[in-house]
Amino acid sequence: MKRSALNNLIAAGLSLALVGGVGFGVSKMIIPAFGINKTRVEPTISKYVRDILAKQIKTYNKVAPSLWPNNKDVNLESIVQDIDNDVFWKIEPNGKVTRISKSEVLKHEDIMLMKIPGWFQGYATKNGAGAFMAASKKEMADVNRLKRYPHLGTYDLFITYSHEMFHATNQEEWAFPDKQYNTDSNEYLKRYEARAVRLQLQTELMKAYVDKDEKALSKALGTYQYYKDNFKQDYNDTLLNDRLEGTAFYYEIRSSLFAGYPSQVTSMSENDTAVKNLFLNHTDDYLDSGAYAETYNVGALAGFVLDWQADAHHQSRDIWKKAMATQKDTSPMQYLLDHSSLKRTAFVPKYTKSEYLNKYQEILKYKHLD
Repeated sequence: MKRSALNNLIAAGLSLALVGGVGFGVSKMIIPAFGINKTRVEPTISKYVRDILAKQIKTYNKVAPSLWPNNKDVNLESIVQDIDNDVFWKIEPNGKVTRISKSEVLKHEDIMLMKIPGWFQGYATKNGAGAFMAASKKEMADVNRLKRYPHLGTYDLFITYSHEMFHATNQEEWAFPDKQYNTDSNEYLKRYEARAVRLQLQTELMKAYVDKDEKALSKALGTYQYYKDNFKQDYNDTLLNDRLEGTAFYYEIRSSLFAGYPSQVTSMSENDTAVKNLFLNHTDDYLDSGAYAETYNVGALAGFVLDWQADAHHQSRDIWKKAMATQKDTSPMQYLLDHSSLKRTAFVPKYTKSEYLNKYQEILKYKHLD
């Protein structure tokens, strides 16, 4: 289903405690510690909006034009509601914060107020678009929830802002297949073999990117070819969201690293290094399973590999990104399969059914989702 951001709920989270990665050939890198902890939780929503989110939005809007070709996810304002106290703020793209009234908010016909933490709606402005987001102190203080995705390190409204508005601005004009599958976002967790193969694919893509390892990439290509050949229905059920959610998650990670760590990540080269460290030191944060849930990870991981391969072949990273908009039957992983000249290594399964189920439970426990 074509996914508009205008009525989505968000429950995304973050973490960044440095722990050792597993299964990669490079040694653990020493970098400034990223991540959420109790010392990084602001005491009030007001202080968070003014001291954290506004600065993240300002930083983001400075770098946003470089994050995606012909990027429409730029010059974005935001309205934030403190649902505990029914207070509203407007954050302009330059980071300026203004307290506004409920009546001013309701002048936007696109906004429907709901006292639900994480409630999101996109809205039109004279100069473009904005993101309405609802915040609560309880959710802001839930450090365990905020340990799920280690690329921002604060309360996660910025993730809503960047990810969902990427859906609402850039993807609204993308080409879509004539027939769409899995429109109900079913996870199909009982398709054990398909889920195990795609979990293996994620680990191979991650290793390829972290180590710049073309042997691992050849394995990933062979794994995906095997998956496509042997699980046609599941392939159909995941292809579109590998593109939609995968590219949005890729964009979320890139933009969050710039916005969340402006003194540590100041260039795309430093962003590349930060991504590598996330995958190396926080492996399970970037693995998932389920015919919908895993599309974020498969698509994003393939996107980072495409960036690496573009650099290796002295090509523009924008080439694959432009293809995501115009080629209705592709995804980052399918595009990688179609355009890589590397030999596909014959698929060898990594997980038995019981091993897959154990690994899936480990991932859920790690993310505090069990």
